[in-house]
This record gives sequence, structure tokens and C-alpha cells, in this order.
Amino acid sequence: MHLSCCGRGFPAAGAPDRQAGEAPQLLGLLALEERKPKAVVADKGYDSRLIRKALREQLIQAQIPERDLAEGNRRRRKGRPPKVSKELYGQRNIIERLFGRLKEMRRFACRFAKLADSCLALAQFAFMRICLKPYFSDTPSAMCRS
Repeated sequence: MHLSCCGRGFPAAGAPDRQAGEAPQLLGLLALEERKPKAVVADKGYDSRLIRKALREQLIQAQIPERDLAEGNRRRRKGRPPKVSKELYGQRNIIERLFGRLKEMRRFACRFAKLADSCLALAQFAFMRICLKPYFSDTPSAMCRS
């Protein structure tokens, strides 16, 4: 499952894993976004020339650390390694917490839905539950505070 979220932890777009690699999935998620983000914060799995070039063309800041290479291998890119802001990259925990909330739902965590379409439908129901929970909860949520 590939997922993007806003800075408050609400899901923005999702796509089932189609075994096609990370780069095409990320570019597809960006196409689904209603508003263009200022920055994309992703882990080392999304480090590729294709992604960095596409983000540069759309004037989106890439906060993706470079992959580590096996000892003895040379760098893949010429020039300076990309700079990653520790402050911005530290906000990647927002998406990790969103995945944690998704995994609390047993049906999603155990992958009972084997087809991509049914997995996406299940994820959309989970997203609705996550987004509506602050409005129907008895306890005040951090997302509802101003």
C-alpha cells in the first residue's frame, strides 16, 4: 500500500501495491493530490533519479535521503549528495503513525483482501473511520484542537 497524508495525519491519497516499484507509485500518488505539496518527505526506498527529476520539474522540494551503498561501491550520482532537513525528515513519523492506525484494524493488517480493488476499498473505509473518529469520540483529540 502506498499512501500520502497531509501534515495533520489525515490520508490524502492511497494506491494499492501493484508490484511495480516505488517510483511509479509515488508519481501516481502525486497526480491524485488535490493540491501540489511544497515538499515530499519519503524514506530511502523512494530514492531514484526518476522521482527526484519529476519533483524538480513540479517545483516540489524532495526530502529523501540517499540510499546506502555496499562497501566498495562508488556513488551513483555525481556532485554533492542531496541535502535532507532533519526537521522536515523527522515529520515522516506522521505517515508512520497513520500506517499504525491502519494496522490496528485486523482485517487490513492481516491482508484478508487479496485483490487490489478490494484492498483499496477496505483502506478507504479505514480512512473514513480515521477521519471521522475525532468528531464522534467522547475524548478530546489532538486533531480537533485549534
